[in-house]
Amino acid sequence: MSFLRSLFAGVSGLRSHQVMMDVLGNNISNVNTIGFKSGRVTFGELFAQTLRSATQPTLGANGGTNPMQVGLGTSVNSLDTMFSQGGIENTGQRTDLAIQGPGFFAVKKNGQTLYTRVGTFQFDANGTLVNPGNGAILQGKLADVQGNIPSGTALEDLTIPLDRKSSPNATTNVRFGGNLDAAPANANINIKGKFDPNEPVGTTVNVDATVVDAFGQSHTVTVQFSKTSATTWDMAPLSATNATISGGTATLTFDPVNGNLTGVNPLVPLTLTSTLTPPAPAMVIDPTFVGLAQTAGSTTLASNFTAAKDPVSSSVTVFDSLGNQHTMTVTFIKDPLVPNLWSWSVSVPPPATITGGAGGTVTFASDGTLAGLTYNGGASAIGINPGNGATAMSINLDLGTPGNTAGLTQTKGTSSVVPREQDGYGTGELSEIFIDATGLVTGSFTNGKKLDLAQIMMAEFNNPAGLTRVGDNLYDVTGNSGIAALVSPGGTSKSLIVQGALEQSNVDLSEEFTRMILAQRGFQANARVITTSDEFLTEVVNLKR
Repeated sequence: MSFLRSLFAGVSGLRSHQVMMDVLGNNISNVNTIGFKSGRVTFGELFAQTLRSATQPTLGANGGTNPMQVGLGTSVNSLDTMFSQGGIENTGQRTDLAIQGPGFFAVKKNGQTLYTRVGTFQFDANGTLVNPGNGAILQGKLADVQGNIPSGTALEDLTIPLDRKSSPNATTNVRFGGNLDAAPANANINIKGKFDPNEPVGTTVNVDATVVDAFGQSHTVTVQFSKTSATTWDMAPLSATNATISGGTATLTFDPVNGNLTGVNPLVPLTLTSTLTPPAPAMVIDPTFVGLAQTAGSTTLASNFTAAKDPVSSSVTVFDSLGNQHTMTVTFIKDPLVPNLWSWSVSVPPPATITGGAGGTVTFASDGTLAGLTYNGGASAIGINPGNGATAMSINLDLGTPGNTAGLTQTKGTSSVVPREQDGYGTGELSEIFIDATGLVTGSFTNGKKLDLAQIMMAEFNNPAGLTRVGDNLYDVTGNSGIAALVSPGGTSKSLIVQGALEQSNVDLSEEFTRMILAQRGFQANARVITTSDEFLTEVVNLKR
């Protein structure tokens, strides 16, 4: 009976719209599920019953006729998963990961590789990144001890031991910067007191001064004054202990009335050269006469020594091959005789010893920029024996590029030499882990070094809608999804990883509620078809009465 067709068509509509409500209900229930992808249902027409077939036109007789068919209702054509991008929400949890793009995380659960968009990962007791809700283990590639990521696409569990250490590295280069004062470095001996004007011409008077050289060694310098006229005295150095002297000559002239010193001419600085071992650099000493006069009374002279500018020292911590620290001190002393020339020396505390390149010279150009650096004894670097079983060290002293103001300079001003950089480091403990947009897992260590630890890989599919859901927001491959293409995020992949964030559900509530209205109305309309068909059938039955 024809009313049965409409009755069953209405039933098929009820069934189809019931499935539509099932999909909508599942979408809405997962509106706050991390990484959830909404579903969509589409309907298709059922096979139509043909009441009359089509006929073709006959030449010169009749035209063609169209077929006469009655549809038998609807059915579910497809249930699709919509893999549109969900919103990214920052969480601040460093191991939370969100995917921006079409990729999937590869995880292993119960020995099976599955795929997910959920990035709620945490470290378990073994240091393995897992989803704490279902225990699925994040897959990727682990770096070797040098931080090199292996090639290929073979996946393994991302296990990062939290007691991972960064191996020490011996210092090979130390860079210094700053400025050395270009002002003269002369010391001075100030001679004060008085000469008796009644002393006869030819009288000699000696005065001693204790001089300390750059190495802290003391020398007694004796200067002799000889009266040459009623108002003049000649000065000349007489002797020095553990040193040789030259220069230091002058003629002093006094006022005959008040006895004040009126002239020193010509004044030749005194040069003292130590004969001790090791010999300190030669010293240039300027005689000065503040407080010196020729007045009545016995001749009494005294002196006081003022050292030249102190040597300029700077210390830096260097590391040996075992990660032990050593304090290396570099000292700069200005040459008093040669302009723009400084000597340098290096020292380390025991048990370490200097085995080569213990000192040298630094020269500067007329504009104050570095001109050159030399090592004593033909060395090319500073040799250090750590004295603790570590490998012997060879350290290059880097003071900058000649002709460049970057590095060490010599200009008028305060001397200040500071270490800028040294390339060694000790053993480091893993303190923090970072994951960048390309999925590279980098460890930050307490020694200031960073080391690549692992690489998170992305799985991409030709047809992600062909994946099958297996629960817990996990997907498995099917014959229509294609195999997983494992690629690096940001490289050959179209996806990027956002650390400290999660991808939210892509369910749009406004759209879901709109579709719910359509599903409700469709169900109501199909139910009306059934009740109306039933009324027709009732009338047919009542024809017998």
